[in-house]
Amino acid sequence: MPAMKIATCANGRRLTTRPLAGDDFQLVCILNGAFRIVTLLCNIPVWVLIFSVRLSGTELMPGSQPFWCRSDQVDLWTLYVIPAADAAQHQQVGSSFGDEDALDDETKHQLRSMIIPFSLYLSVSLLYNILDIILSLAIWNAAAIGTPVEPRGRERSLVSMVWIKIIVLNLLLCTVLGSGIYLTYSGRLYNYGCSSNHKQAVEHYETSIWYGLFSASMVVYAVELLMWPCVIVNQVGHFIAVQGRQTSLFRRLGRLGDEEGCCAQCIFCCIQCIRWLSCNRMGGGSIEAKHDLADAAIAFMNFMNAEVNFGIVLSDIYVAFKLLDRKHREVRYKLSKQARMDKKQTRKCEMGESGDESNNNGVDDDTSSPIDNVNFSVNYADVLNRRMLSEDDATDIYLLRKGARYSQYARGVYTDYPRALLQAGLLDGGWDGLYSPWKLDDKHSLLSTFRLTEFGFHSTALIYANFLNNVAATPYCILLDEIERTLVIVIRGSVTLEDLVTDLQFSAIELNRVGEIVGFDGRGKYCHRGMLTNSKWIYNDIHKQKIVSDVLRDGKNNPYRDYNLVITGHSLGGSCAAILTIMFKPMYPNVKCYAFCPPGCTLSMNLASECDDFITSFVVGNDIIPRMRGENIEMLRYEFLEILARVKVSKIAAFRDSRYPCRNKDLEVRNKRILHARNAIPDTEYYQKLVSFRENRENTFDRISPIETRLNIPGRVIHLIRFGDEANNRYLPYYKSRMFREIHFCLDSMKDHSIKNLSDVLPTVVSEYENTSTAASNDDDDDISVQSANSFGGDISEEPWFVTLSFPQGIAASLIPTLLALGAVCFSVIGNNLCTLFERRITNTPTNNMKGYDEIIAGVSYGLYFYGIQYFDEANEIDITQCKPYPSRVVNDGYVKAARAFSAVTLIIGFPIVLILFLTSCMKFKDRTLRVMSTLLMLVAICQVMIFVFLSSARCVDDPNPNPVDSSYSQSQFVWAKCAAYRGSKNVIIAGVLWTLCAFTLGFSSRLSLIEARLRFASMSLSSATTQNK
Repeated sequence: MPAMKIATCANGRRLTTRPLAGDDFQLVCILNGAFRIVTLLCNIPVWVLIFSVRLSGTELMPGSQPFWCRSDQVDLWTLYVIPAADAAQHQQVGSSFGDEDALDDETKHQLRSMIIPFSLYLSVSLLYNILDIILSLAIWNAAAIGTPVEPRGRERSLVSMVWIKIIVLNLLLCTVLGSGIYLTYSGRLYNYGCSSNHKQAVEHYETSIWYGLFSASMVVYAVELLMWPCVIVNQVGHFIAVQGRQTSLFRRLGRLGDEEGCCAQCIFCCIQCIRWLSCNRMGGGSIEAKHDLADAAIAFMNFMNAEVNFGIVLSDIYVAFKLLDRKHREVRYKLSKQARMDKKQTRKCEMGESGDESNNNGVDDDTSSPIDNVNFSVNYADVLNRRMLSEDDATDIYLLRKGARYSQYARGVYTDYPRALLQAGLLDGGWDGLYSPWKLDDKHSLLSTFRLTEFGFHSTALIYANFLNNVAATPYCILLDEIERTLVIVIRGSVTLEDLVTDLQFSAIELNRVGEIVGFDGRGKYCHRGMLTNSKWIYNDIHKQKIVSDVLRDGKNNPYRDYNLVITGHSLGGSCAAILTIMFKPMYPNVKCYAFCPPGCTLSMNLASECDDFITSFVVGNDIIPRMRGENIEMLRYEFLEILARVKVSKIAAFRDSRYPCRNKDLEVRNKRILHARNAIPDTEYYQKLVSFRENRENTFDRISPIETRLNIPGRVIHLIRFGDEANNRYLPYYKSRMFREIHFCLDSMKDHSIKNLSDVLPTVVSEYENTSTAASNDDDDDISVQSANSFGGDISEEPWFVTLSFPQGIAASLIPTLLALGAVCFSVIGNNLCTLFERRITNTPTNNMKGYDEIIAGVSYGLYFYGIQYFDEANEIDITQCKPYPSRVVNDGYVKAARAFSAVTLIIGFPIVLILFLTSCMKFKDRTLRVMSTLLMLVAICQVMIFVFLSSARCVDDPNPNPVDSSYSQSQFVWAKCAAYRGSKNVIIAGVLWTLCAFTLGFSSRLSLIEARLRFASMSLSSATTQNK
């Protein structure tokens, strides 16, 4: 933060790294490292092939032609092991493994022409990979300097490295691509070094695995090079966007002359897109942009009208939201902890014990507001200040019971009641239809109404329903509850796009005119404009139908004259129910309202306070809708910007720490480790901008939204706080101040707003309050944890287990066994696949019977899967070994099979352990697990050495036959000696030693960790003493 400037153009425009900041280059290094891993995996097999072939003494191009030139398989066993006189009849004419002199001049020219592009590609590719890895490591270290808001000079070193990457390494990358293209061109031109007799050499090579690896590496190089044109296009697009800011597309499309109108048209287009995507099932056809969306457009323009540019990039947004989410988790955990303590305190009081536990959760200075009069700072101490409903208070139990019953009605009005009426054929007009069976002054009207028997309410009748839905009308129904002796008006919440537009009409409107009509003093009292419009529609419709007045009329002949009026609803319906209750209050003084999860912008503070006696609002957990207020949104933005200023480590460290799972009880310690306290934020340029921004926004917000017009939740608020684990969700009800000043983004935000969830939770809470012994059965668990779902998924209640390069066992205890095992695997793979593990010499016994005179004139070398033919090249005066797989006619005895089995066991067990050892640098293993792996490694070491049982096989015994495999050649002047270890066996021995050392170091890893800790302590003590002496 902000984007790093790497150059300045002649016109003054800066060339930046947007959308990346300087400390984001570690993410670039990770991506670059992925490229290097792929290219190395593609190129290393070729280098290993060359190395292993040369190590085995075999020419890469036997007979001066590559191995892919062979159109037929030549049996080298027959060609070289069988004596020349008898093998001449088996030798095949025109073999690819003939002498070099047999090749024509054209083939020699093709061979020489392929060496240059092949060598050029391998050398340039190796050079580029090495240099790029070194530069990536340097960039990684430079990007780790400073914090997101304190660069501390990291840009100076990063700019030079970026230019090296842009100029030097990209030129080298172009060279790599060019050499690869030149290699392919030369291969097809010169038949990949094969003679003209091999017409299918190109097809054979380009369908082999080697060409596939080469192609994959070329694709990676090309993708890597194409990233730079993408960066250029991004810069050009950003320039075009800056130049075109003065031209509004929506102004031309909507033909509107004001900025608010353009913004309203933009919001309207978004709503219409949702409508089209939902195939018109969510409505939206009656919305008008200019009139219905004016409030949303003005609020959006005011919110985005920030003159300060903080230079935030995408990674800053991600890290800030992750850290802010974890800070909110800390508050939620404290709330859950308080609920558990309050529940335990209640039990002790019921049992006659003294309660010594305090409800003070130790809210420190970091969780309180730094300035008391700052509106946009959360006072978390106030968040924790609330009172639990008492099980002995009749009023509290009464409110919970009523809420549990009426929440079922609020749930049914969404889909259950209209679907039931449609199925019964009683709803005129479909889903937007009308149901009105009640007849005025007819005492028998109740007999013809629809009963809610199928929903569990046998004594409740649906006497009226109007499901008309548009921006100014909200569906509702009227129920007659004979058990509770109440007439219930149930208002539906937000379902369609029209309801969404009603929610967005959140400007405060004074109730002076409404009060004059219905009979209360509405001067200086405000409410939500859209909800007031819908409430007036419901009020007028009820008066038009005269159902409420007819049911509740006075008179001895009216059996419902002593019924009470109750108005309820969920979400938008809850807010409309509260406003409608205020409108009915002068006519029906005993009216009550139960609002479930109403929006936080319903009534002004003075009006909401007057409604405490007859309006009760229920809020569940982290429900975001009751927290949606202008102040809270401004406060959330300020918290988001402030959390970046509080980070005390580098961005990559903050990223890793935020991704590191954390138990709830460790949240406070972890947050303090990575975040400055609010009163200790460094005075950086960013923080100075933030303070100025806060002051300007507070003044602006006070001007456009005076305190007396700010809206809140209506009536008294009962907040159901969740505690317990995921398998045992439990809730405790608390009285809460009507201002929810904190917005928590988590997975539970919308789940808690669901009417289904609320209608399930409230009956459970009532049941627990009525059966206190059952409710308290699990309260003795001191390690109970709050659900810790966050914005990016899942409950996090276990100890962190995986962090890259954290070395939880210690650097020595992690690296030494890993490096030893890696080396053992390399030597084991190479050694097990060589043809030079064992050698069988041929002893010549001359006719003059010169005893003790041995001359090696030919020999055979053995491997587990290959054999080699040894002969002396007189031209170059060197011994040459040519390798070849064993022919199928060779029979493997028990010793050979055992040696191969030991080789397979070595890799089957050893290779997974090597992969696990790489994880020791990222995660903690138990000592028992390390001991088990150490035991398995000892078994691998034994199996590695047991390969030498091959020496006891029939191929290695002292046999007079000239051919150790084929006994048909019994006449020869040669005598075969016993097998002996050859040069390839060194790899097997080294691998066995490395496996053994790895097993011992892994078994004593705890001792290594202790030694490492002592050495570090001694080094620190020595350094400290040296500093003090100076």
